[in-house]
Amino acid sequence: MLINLWYVAEWSKAVEDQPVRTRMLGQDFVLFRDSAGTVHCLSDVCLHRGGSLSGGWRKGDCVACPYHGWCYDGTGRVVLVPSEGEDFTPPRRARIDAYPTCERFGMIWVFLGDAPEEERFPLPEFPEYDDQDWKRITDEWHWRAEAARVVENGIDIAHASFVHPSFGMEATAYENHIVEVEKNDYRGRSENIQYPPQMKGWLRRRMRKERQPTVTKPEWHLNGLIARIRIDINPKMSIIMFDANTPVDEHHTRTFATQLRNFLKPDIFDRGSRKRLRKIFAQDTAIVERATPNFLPESHLHELSVKDDRFMGSFRAARRRLIEKGWQIDSAAVAAHRRRKVLTIPSPQRRQHADIDWVMAPVPLTGGREAGARAAGL
Repeated sequence: MLINLWYVAEWSKAVEDQPVRTRMLGQDFVLFRDSAGTVHCLSDVCLHRGGSLSGGWRKGDCVACPYHGWCYDGTGRVVLVPSEGEDFTPPRRARIDAYPTCERFGMIWVFLGDAPEEERFPLPEFPEYDDQDWKRITDEWHWRAEAARVVENGIDIAHASFVHPSFGMEATAYENHIVEVEKNDYRGRSENIQYPPQMKGWLRRRMRKERQPTVTKPEWHLNGLIARIRIDINPKMSIIMFDANTPVDEHHTRTFATQLRNFLKPDIFDRGSRKRLRKIFAQDTAIVERATPNFLPESHLHELSVKDDRFMGSFRAARRRLIEKGWQIDSAAVAAHRRRKVLTIPSPQRRQHADIDWVMAPVPLTGGREAGARAAGL
């Protein structure tokens, strides 16, 4: 699991008047809206006696702990300790980690890490989201699998010939091919030609003939751990799947799925679209949850790849560069402290307030020069 990336914490519609608990990167967080409707994200633990803030309530522009009523504002600062009276000024270290947030595409995005704003990767684009030419549905899926495995599955075109009968068939597996790959440090795109079977049903048969070349355009984005794919069924009919894959912990992933189609747009067709989407997720789940090891191999030497895997390789390489920067959480070290010591994802404020003796320690990170500097308190 990696810090210093944006992750989807929750659907926007799920956070209203009351605090909401969410779990990401093995840590618990509280989401709440202030009086202006702006959403905030804090560590879900009161530094007083460990109360869960998500079990409390909103008080003005703050979230109040249900244990002793301590109030935290959107920056994580304690602004009220009821037992000490309104005239009491909390000490400077009365602060918990608060994380940058934004709302896009009907989802709440949270930056989990301490990298300064100018060093953060941009959020993924989704220009079709509000385009009236596309009909949108959303859904959610939970996996007993590591998020990087889920992302890689989502951009792997070759597996469709064996896992998804509606998108591929074994007889044409050798004909499917990558046309081009485009990549940078935080995003990758490819274009592919596939030869799927003819669809079943008289209406679907009109959409695509047997072995008709189909253009598929998968993408990955490190921010949000996005797996996106556009399938051009024919020159006039396309589907886009945009999946944000949030690591709940190192063994579980929560997928926030948005699917668009530019045909059959009346609401009456939504039920069928959602049914087919869930069928695809179920087919993938049967494979991914049984994959070994749970994590992506640490080296390409520990797994055999072929030419058709080069697009997934671009995702692995980008992810590996972040691990080498020291952005990977040391899950084994975190597990050693479980239920004994509170650890949190370091927030940007730790750099802004480096002179504060923070109550809660940041999660340990593995390798890399930056991880070493943090451990040394530099």
